[in-house]
Amino acid sequence: MNLTDKQYDLFLDLVFNYLSKRDLCACSLVNKTWSQHATSKLWYQPEFDNGNSTSFQTFQNFLKILIKVASEQTKTLIQIIDINQVKESLYETLNDNWLTLIIQHCPNLRSLIIRDSSCLTTMSIRKLITNFKQTHDSLQYLNLENSKNITENLLKSFIQKFPKLLAINLNNCSGVSDSSISQISYFCHDLNTIELSNASSRITDVSFYAISKFGKNKLRKLNFSSMSKITDNSIKSISNHCKNLEVVNFSNCQLVTSIGLANLLMANKNTLKELWIHNMKGIPWLTKDLWELITIKCSKLELFSINFNTITSSSTCSSSFTKDLILYYFSQFKKLKKLILYNISEDSSSKFLQNLIESFGIGDKNSAITNYSSNNNNKSTHSIGSNKSILEEVLIYRVRYECDFILGGYAETKNSMESYGIEKKDVIDNKWVNKFNFLNPNGPKIKLLLLEE
Repeated sequence: MNLTDKQYDLFLDLVFNYLSKRDLCACSLVNKTWSQHATSKLWYQPEFDNGNSTSFQTFQNFLKILIKVASEQTKTLIQIIDINQVKESLYETLNDNWLTLIIQHCPNLRSLIIRDSSCLTTMSIRKLITNFKQTHDSLQYLNLENSKNITENLLKSFIQKFPKLLAINLNNCSGVSDSSISQISYFCHDLNTIELSNASSRITDVSFYAISKFGKNKLRKLNFSSMSKITDNSIKSISNHCKNLEVVNFSNCQLVTSIGLANLLMANKNTLKELWIHNMKGIPWLTKDLWELITIKCSKLELFSINFNTITSSSTCSSSFTKDLILYYFSQFKKLKKLILYNISEDSSSKFLQNLIESFGIGDKNSAITNYSSNNNNKSTHSIGSNKSILEEVLIYRVRYECDFILGGYAETKNSMESYGIEKKDVIDNKWVNKFNFLNPNGPKIKLLLLEE
């Protein structure tokens, strides 16, 4: 087969994607063309965990090569640096210039991940601010999750070095406040992703006024879960200005109510793909209007996270809201691929959960759904249980059951409960999950996980 130069380059590029670092090094010695392709793969995202030495030592060697050995052309190939695995110890610490060296010598760096790293200190940031006078316009993603050594003023100055940021992760990061978030929103005007989960108790509605004002229609993903001071005023501001959100996570926000949720859903119903609303005390159950908004009007929704008792409570808080109606609403999801259910209790019915999953079209038609639809003359255009389900995965997070404390490990002892004289109930356990997965090989994969306390 005769290949043009362009086809040959494309072929090498595709094949080299599947090679290990060691194989790429060997390929780089074949000829000039192979060397160019292999080198670009090797330097695109340097790895600091090679198995022969610690990640800290490998990272130190990388910095030395970056300064003394690597050519300018090679430095332009580096686009992602992740030092998540680089850990300092009592006897090994990085020079405070490490951050400055990376920013100076990697002109095309697009992603910088410093998650869970002790290497990011106030001194390393000050060195960067002092020695690197210009801005770095290539960086698009910055991850500072769980960084504990950043002050509010340092965070402001640090972010100003990267005006072209598209996404920033400040989950559980120190230095986050209304003032710093407002400045970040103003200075990085191209941001489409902001993650502030559990960032700081100093975050109030003021931060979200700034985010909504400067983000407007550019914002696509917003994660502000576990924010104790966020209220419906924040949600209203976001709903008024940000109408193209695709991912929204405000789980564990105790002050947000159904009113705020309804406003946000109405504003973003045509774009929303992921919605996380579990563990919200302000929304103990959902009204019919909210269920209709989520399941029918948010037609692009692909991921939905909610407390299981929020679903079941909807049928107990209103006499006209039956479980059959809940099953009907779940059957109206058009594109949902992943369902996440939190806080499954020991008395939760596996039969109801199975009906809930079957409402997506698993197995035979669900009689309860069919009955509800016919009795209420509902002229829905959506098929109910007749087509192959698009649901791919169901994650179930359970609380600790009584048998966990009586018998020890849940997965191993549940089947032996009867031998201890404990009545076996209609519970959601690993045996039920395994049976469902076995009987529905083409259906959604169910995973049962223990909710961390």
